[in-house]
Amino acid sequence: MWLYLAALVGLYYLVRWYWERQVVSHLRDKYVLITGCGSGFGNLLARQLDMHGLRVLAACRTEKAAEQLRAQSSDRLETVTLDIAKTESITAATQWVKERVGDRDFKLLTAKLLATCKKNLSEVTDCMEHALTACHPHTCYLAGWDAKLFYLPMSYMPTFLADAILTRGLPRPAKAL
Repeated sequence: MWLYLAALVGLYYLVRWYWERQVVSHLRDKYVLITGCGSGFGNLLARQLDMHGLRVLAACRTEKAAEQLRAQSSDRLETVTLDIAKTESITAATQWVKERVGDRDFKLLTAKLLATCKKNLSEVTDCMEHALTACHPHTCYLAGWDAKLFYLPMSYMPTFLADAILTRGLPRPAKAL
């Protein structure tokens, strides 16, 4: 009985492993626009997707960051300077993307994420890469043990309880409503 159950569980994980490893075809023809590539998640993700063959359009806030990224990547990765606080910068970057991509489909990723506890950014970028390149992406990605053991169970708690746990120890506002 236990042998059949173990074989069934093993078969399930084998099929799941195969299913998740299938990659979209023609990755070299796919475009991805990533903002926030000067540092952090955006920079790491841009280099990672470039290594896997995607055509990366990387938006950096400064020209210095764009030059550093170009030096660390292949010729498939192109950079543009984009300051989202300036309308003319957004307009110029939009035109630049239209010239590169034309009428082909592309994906947009904004890589400005909060990472107060993450030391290993590749856990997050690996999830992003899988979501972009997999034939059968997950509906939910949990990057790291903190997400699996803390934030996921917290999401099933009643809101008042989750708020009480998350805000415990934080300073209270001087004039609360």
